[in-house]
Amino acid sequence: MKRSLLFAIFASFFLFGLLLIPLDGVIDNTYVFFFGRFHPLILHLPIGALVVLALMELVNAVFEKIDLEAACKLILWFSVITILPTTLLGFMLGSNGSYDDELVNTHKWLGWLTALVCVWLVVIRNKKTAPNSSGVTSFYKIFLVVNVVFLTLAGHYGGYLTHGEDYLIQYMPPPMKSVLNIQEEAEYLVINSESDPTSKEAVYYKDQIQPILETYCYECHGEKKQKGEMRLDKLHWDMTNGSDAERWHAALNVINLGEMPPKKKQQLSDTERRAVVSWISENLDLATKAKQKDNQNVIRRLTKKQYTNTLNELLQVSVNFGEVLPDDGKSKMGFSNNGNILQTSALHIDYYQKIAREALDKVIFTEAVPKSKRYKVSLGKQLGDGSTGAEFGGYQTAAVDNEDLIVNILDAQGNPVNNSSCQELINLKNSIGIGMRGSSSNRYTMVDEGMMLNSALPHKEVTPKSWQGPSPNLKLLIREDFPRAGDFAFRVVAARGYNSLSVERLIDLRKQIPARESSKAIHIKAREIKEKNGFILKKNRWLIPKEVASTVKANFSYTIPKSGIYQIDLVHPFVPDEISPSYHLKLLGSKEEGIISKRLNLDPSLRDAEEIVTPITFAYLTAGEHTASIGGKFFVGFSDLIFTPLPEDDPLPNILKAEAEIDDQKYASENPSIQVFIGSRTDDGMDYDTFGKPQEVEGEPGEFKTYEFTDRLENFPIPFGSDQVSGELANILTVGLWNNHLVKESVLKGPPLLIKSVEFEAPYYPVWPPKSHTTLFFDSPNKSNPDLYAKEVIGRFMKRAFRRKIENDELNRYVVFWDTIKNDFDRFEESIKEVMVAILCSPNFIYIAAPENSSPDEPIDPFYLASQLSYFLWNAPPDETLMQLASEGSLRKELEEQVDRMIRNPKITEMIRSFSYEWLRLDRHKTMDVNVHKYDDYTRFVKEDMLKETYTFVQYVLENNLSILNFIDSDFAMLNQNLAEFYGIEGVKGNEFRPVQLEKEAHRGGLLSQGSFLSGHSDGVQAHPIKRAVWVKEKILGDHPPPPPPNVPELDPDTPGFENLTLKEQLFLHRNKASCMDCHQKIDPYGVVFENYDAVGRYQLAVNDKTIDSKSILPDGTEIEGIQGIKDYILKLKKDNFTRSLVENLFAYALGRDVGFADEKEINYIVDQVIDDEYRFKTVIEQLVLSPSFSKKEPSWFEKIF
Repeated sequence: MKRSLLFAIFASFFLFGLLLIPLDGVIDNTYVFFFGRFHPLILHLPIGALVVLALMELVNAVFEKIDLEAACKLILWFSVITILPTTLLGFMLGSNGSYDDELVNTHKWLGWLTALVCVWLVVIRNKKTAPNSSGVTSFYKIFLVVNVVFLTLAGHYGGYLTHGEDYLIQYMPPPMKSVLNIQEEAEYLVINSESDPTSKEAVYYKDQIQPILETYCYECHGEKKQKGEMRLDKLHWDMTNGSDAERWHAALNVINLGEMPPKKKQQLSDTERRAVVSWISENLDLATKAKQKDNQNVIRRLTKKQYTNTLNELLQVSVNFGEVLPDDGKSKMGFSNNGNILQTSALHIDYYQKIAREALDKVIFTEAVPKSKRYKVSLGKQLGDGSTGAEFGGYQTAAVDNEDLIVNILDAQGNPVNNSSCQELINLKNSIGIGMRGSSSNRYTMVDEGMMLNSALPHKEVTPKSWQGPSPNLKLLIREDFPRAGDFAFRVVAARGYNSLSVERLIDLRKQIPARESSKAIHIKAREIKEKNGFILKKNRWLIPKEVASTVKANFSYTIPKSGIYQIDLVHPFVPDEISPSYHLKLLGSKEEGIISKRLNLDPSLRDAEEIVTPITFAYLTAGEHTASIGGKFFVGFSDLIFTPLPEDDPLPNILKAEAEIDDQKYASENPSIQVFIGSRTDDGMDYDTFGKPQEVEGEPGEFKTYEFTDRLENFPIPFGSDQVSGELANILTVGLWNNHLVKESVLKGPPLLIKSVEFEAPYYPVWPPKSHTTLFFDSPNKSNPDLYAKEVIGRFMKRAFRRKIENDELNRYVVFWDTIKNDFDRFEESIKEVMVAILCSPNFIYIAAPENSSPDEPIDPFYLASQLSYFLWNAPPDETLMQLASEGSLRKELEEQVDRMIRNPKITEMIRSFSYEWLRLDRHKTMDVNVHKYDDYTRFVKEDMLKETYTFVQYVLENNLSILNFIDSDFAMLNQNLAEFYGIEGVKGNEFRPVQLEKEAHRGGLLSQGSFLSGHSDGVQAHPIKRAVWVKEKILGDHPPPPPPNVPELDPDTPGFENLTLKEQLFLHRNKASCMDCHQKIDPYGVVFENYDAVGRYQLAVNDKTIDSKSILPDGTEIEGIQGIKDYILKLKKDNFTRSLVENLFAYALGRDVGFADEKEINYIVDQVIDDEYRFKTVIEQLVLSPSFSKKEPSWFEKIF
């Protein structure tokens, strides 16, 4: 008894110790996993022993004459001795973390409890019913039964882990399942229940095909290995009713290409290969016919963009209604209009109702014309009297003096409201001003006629300047008193300007180097300044702000002994970057041309410097006394301001003269243009978006014209109401403009733009009632009869909303609904609005779907065809022409004509942008964070123009019916001046994108050398050949490389000398790693050829002082060199692959579903037609629309041929 107890205690400690072994995969030891594999081998010993023990104990209790006492003890000890290592090995096996967490946890505790009870059974059995008796106690019997129950459950869950949850019931006879109330689960995800394992087809596969696959294929594509992520041993033979047809199709492609089995492996005989290929092909044909029926009439929700466009056209109002909806997902092929991805959540339902109500509120008007806010500011030197007009302060502010402007509040006719005694009017005028924050003062000048703006110079993309707009930009600032919704108009009275250099002006520094010490230098000492606010004097030298975040100002005067150019340097202390050290300096009193504000980015290595001298600017100053001020928000502090005259022999004056002459000659025949923007003023910049197309300013200098721009306030980041935010500078609306003839260097002024006035009006109604209202509530003879007019209004709205004809029963349901609620509203329009809300929440509006009673075998419904066509080519609902043709039943006959008409319509841009964005993965370009310190001229304007380059290029090829092979290489590029200058291409003038003929040295042409692809597939610092290679293989060649295996090492920048290696050399190091070699030999050659293009897509000949070697040997043995080499290779050997890739992507986009094996014959036909028609892009669109999957045209060419 004592030995049994000691053993049980020791064994219990052992079992409790096992609980310390984690089962979440933390342990990574092959020995542990190896020995754990013996758990399933030895677990049968304790299981069998315990079952036998229970039976023998039962026999011993019933037949007392049979003495099994010794045998029972022996079996019990055998059970205990074998169950302990079994439990240990089970914990070792489970420690690899590869099992279902919930199942393995349940199995663990049941097995552990079985072992624990088993151990203590040894002790309990020694307790007899009476002295010298061989009978066991009832307590022992109960524990034994409990142990068997634990054992049974542990075994059951162990079977779950090994064989799946249905292991025990998989082949249970149906009557027994019925008695036990076991529900049969549908097997639609694997095999349809119609598959008969005893059919002749199943027997043929088992006897004739499967043995061939076992012999030649399962070794690499079976249970132990799945090369290329392909496993054949689990594929079901029934391709029609099963779910494995796509996998069989992939296997057939590999077999037909001769890639399987590999050349070094045993090969199939000709008879065997024919048998396998024929069997797969015949069954795929059967599956294709079944799948084509399933593919018809895909039901899909409108995407966010489609929903917005549909509401805009239905209600005749341009508001981005879909912005608040959850983002649409992406299909496997990368498209967001895929019907299987476009799920409708409860959140969607809530938003649809809210949006419908708010949208109708914006377009239905029951009152008189709303009163508009209309503000106008006129500009000119000393034009005002300084009595009205705001001068907004704040961080790096640059307010225009109110003596140089006049603020007018206009009435509905555009006449100034004059009432000098009205304090409300005065207060309103004092909440409106002009700001120039973010503008270098030497790039704008106030003249008698207005404000002269040089061409805008984009700031380096470093905060805060990059948030303030390009330099210069003029902002109309309005505090609080402005609408937050509705259409608005922004009018600019402008003319071509002239070069008017103020005698006193600032001049950009050529080098950031302090001036040499000079006895002629003028020193402004901080400690000697008398008139100052918000400062403390530190160490009798430094003027430092009392509070760094407050605005401080020190006024001083200085005397210039001789007119000339001076360099101004600021002596200041070190201030860490997180405090945003800045300065705001006015050198010429209140003159705008003498203001300079900058943020300092101080090198941390200067932290211990006694003083720092920062060059600020050059300035041409006239002899005499001048007033000035220095300070601002987050002011850095200073001890001295030094004015150093240039030496008489300094070349700068001659340089400036030469630059002015060059500038005059370069831009003499060019016009400035106006780009407008709107947004909110922020603490250190502005949150803004541009609107409207830039308008070129033509005519003679000083010949003023009015340029009007309109849009909708809700579409922009305008300020919240005053009850939502607070602060002196909160709730300031910013509406502004810049001269959009962008330049790259500060020495270039560009064609000047002269602004006489700016005017803001909102809400803006050019006609009343607006078209949005009269479209819904139109004139009708029945207008005096509410019942008839309601039915007429609802019917017309339903037809436009549902995009089809409306049946009477369907219309009557909504009319009855209106009739039941009409008395709840005071106005007719309000009651109709409730019905319209219901219509806009109907699935008939939200979904693109064929009629419910349509059959896959019937010709497509003409209204559904009209919708499918319009949402494909316009991302918008069908127009009147399509609807009329659908109602006449003639749309199907005129598809080709309608495709041609729709391609020529400006709305084709919607398809170009949506399709190109997702097909070419332009999102990667949009989200790429480029190192702007390395590429300081890569601005947001260049980045945006790269996107426009791609869009306009694709659209130009389509609209001009050019060959799609232009996507690979072309002798032209779509460029504007800004992007052409960035690429280094000369002779392109203006903002508009246009086809530019290319010289060979330009290294441009086609999609493969466009910045949107090249920058989007970099890492922001340098080119990324692997990203570029994968993109080429996937998007151009239609060959999808497998994803990288887990735990693949990245390129290691810590490798000695890594930073001096070319990308080709870096890839060689990476490729030599065993885990990377196989895949990268097939990928890297396609990426090396792009090494001549840096992270922002500019051509280069050397990297790290090493000449770039862009030669590459492709997997098929073809040797190519550089971008031209890969283009020539595709055009010579792979142009049909590219054609197929484009067709497949456009096919998926048009139909709203991914391409599958069942589409292969249709796609092959379209590809053949495109090739026969010299690869024309329009042919791709036309053949796709005419395909059976899209239009089900009867009788179809597909049926005739196949």
